[in-house]
Amino acid sequence: MKAITDVCVVTQDLERAIRFYTGPLGLTLDHRMEGFADFHGLGIALAVWAADHLRATTGVAASAGGHGSAVMIAVRLDTPADVDARYHELSRAGVRFQAPPKDYPWNARCAYFTGPDDELWELYAWYDGGEPGAVRDRGGAHRLPG
Repeated sequence: MKAITDVCVVTQDLERAIRFYTGPLGLTLDHRMEGFADFHGLGIALAVWAADHLRATTGVAASAGGHGSAVMIAVRLDTPADVDARYHELSRAGVRFQAPPKDYPWNARCAYFTGPDDELWELYAWYDGGEPGAVRDRGGAHRLPG
C-alpha cells in the first residue's frame, strides 16, 4: 500500500457537515456533488459522504451518528502553545470541546472535540523529546530498546 490520501466521515446531514468544516475549521471546499463533498487545508483530503447516498450508490451499509465515535481525526500542531491558541480560536467559533487542553503522559498537549457526526478530533503537539515509544525511526529502520 502507498500513503493514505484522504479520510471520509459518513454523515447524516451533509449540509451541516459542510458548514462545520468550512466555518469553524476553515477548510476549503474542493468538490461538491450529490451526497458528497471534500475539502483541503489540513495536509490530507477530508471527505464527507451522506450515509443514505453511500448506501444507495455502493451498497455499503454505512451508518453515521451511532453510539460514540468510530473514528478520530488527529491534527498535529507545531507547539503545545499552538494547541491552546487553536482551542481558543475554535471555542470562540462555537466548537464545543470535551475539556480545555491539557498535558498527557505520552509527552503531548492535547485537546479533543467532536464534529457534527460525533467524529472525534484531536489537536496535539509534542513536548521537547517528541514521541515516546517509537519502534522505527522515520527512515523505517527498527530501533533497539535501551
